[in-house]
Amino acid sequence: MRRSTVLAVAAATVSLAALVGCDDDKAPTASPTAPATTAGAAPTATPTPTPTPTAAPTPTAAATTATAVATTAGGAIDPEKALALAEATPYAATQDFTTEAGPLNSRTKARVNLNGPVRSGRLTESMSAAGGDVAGGSDTPNVVVTGDGTTYIRSGSSWRTSPLGDRVADYHGYAKALLALGPSARTGMEDCEGTPCFHLAGTVGVEQVKPLEAEQYKILKSKGVEGFRLDQWIDAQGRTVRFDRKTDLGGVQIRTRGTFRDFGPVERIDPPR
Repeated sequence: MRRSTVLAVAAATVSLAALVGCDDDKAPTASPTAPATTAGAAPTATPTPTPTPTAAPTPTAAATTATAVATTAGGAIDPEKALALAEATPYAATQDFTTEAGPLNSRTKARVNLNGPVRSGRLTESMSAAGGDVAGGSDTPNVVVTGDGTTYIRSGSSWRTSPLGDRVADYHGYAKALLALGPSARTGMEDCEGTPCFHLAGTVGVEQVKPLEAEQYKILKSKGVEGFRLDQWIDAQGRTVRFDRKTDLGGVQIRTRGTFRDFGPVERIDPPR
């Protein structure tokens, strides 16, 4: 496989920071005196271990409507009602995704906040080629997206802000895109390791990706990708439980799949220090 093809595949399958050791975005090193809570802010120059995310002090919609479900009289999930319920219910979840792309493999493990005005979280991104570790490889978060939408990446032993977004995709938006395809996308009820789920499936057009993952959209569009196969499973509260995307990028088959679990209230994500 040519080097250019490998790099194109890598860029489309794993966050660009993980691909090149967090040096891709060329963001300036943050000033230690800059306020950490503004969009252009940065953490202090000397990092300390990243604290475990804590729940927001006030109850969230996810906490107060945890028992609300969208099912029919027969107990089947109504996907349209479930997604409408989830749209008004921000929540946190543990994400575990893997991507296979020719000789390249990546993994993202994260605790993320979904369906709120800002998708945030703490992510551990790693990548390997032919079985050997290329970037990451630790369980320590190397990407943090705070509640104000600022993205921080670990570069060596320090943190700095990054202009690259979309570290947390709009999975709810993907499910809505599938539902919009019509009856053919409604595969039906399935069991997801003990959780009743509704399976949505179909081909998502690349233009539908633009508001959901802008950086991915740019890459796919530049490579001439017109669409991809997506299978997605949602629970009775409209939350994504499983995600499986297959893309043909210049003859290279890319598959991204994973799960969400441990749902709970939205969590506070502070800048790393």
